[in-house]
Amino acid sequence: MLRKELEKNIFNIVPQLSFFGGISHEEIGNIMEYIHEENIEAGNYVYKEGDSPKNIYIILEGEMEFFILEEKIADGNIGFLFGTSATIGIQKQLVSAMAKTDIKLAVISKKFFIEMNKKNPELFVKIVLNVARDLARDLNFLKRYVKKQKCN
Repeated sequence: MLRKELEKNIFNIVPQLSFFGGISHEEIGNIMEYIHEENIEAGNYVYKEGDSPKNIYIILEGEMEFFILEEKIADGNIGFLFGTSATIGIQKQLVSAMAKTDIKLAVISKKFFIEMNKKNPELFVKIVLNVARDLARDLNFLKRYVKKQKCN
């Protein structure tokens, strides 16, 4: 995908992602230099449980599956953002992320967070607050999932 096409896809998806909540188009433009595209074939892992977090991913095309202890817990499709623990980077991946179909991802480099903290602290704080909110939602999802499994 050409760079302009990637940017257009990102700008079309961004409004639906809480990760970018409260962030202007100009600020998103500042993030674009840290985003690249990656293609993964069906059946391959983006990362596995226990891997060190490296990047944040947005699905541009295709479908993903997510596993804990080899048990499928969720699906993801176009516009789904995952890998947010990369922003903190002290915890190993808690889930495995596998391509269900051939997928195209927008990849936000962990380098973004390191550099943005220095270059634009205001934007950095907005992103970190959005990540904290998203991680709280993820914990809530896991709690509901465990509760559902106990009832079965």
